[in-house]
Amino acid sequence: MATPDDRSPGIYMDAAIAGLAVEADGGHEIPGSQHGVRESFRGALSGRRLDQGDPPWRWVEIVDLTEKPAHFEERAVWCEETFVYPLDGSPWPPPAGPAP
Repeated sequence: MATPDDRSPGIYMDAAIAGLAVEADGGHEIPGSQHGVRESFRGALSGRRLDQGDPPWRWVEIVDLTEKPAHFEERAVWCEETFVYPLDGSPWPPPAGPAP
């Protein structure tokens, strides 16, 4: 998913998940196409969420990446929450609060 900035509609903070260590199947767009690839990541949740669509796809941002593809140069990745797995075995996904 393209990296949204703080002005993107639908982004909100969820302090309850901030800092949670996770691994995930994430991905990114292939420049110049409408396609993307899936890749594995490990890091910590920033607490930023993005809800898209109706019903919403719920995305979470992973930062402080300790495992990522060699060619991946971004500081963070957005993953759909059903592809995110807490390293401590916490129940997932937690219920998302309403976006402010």
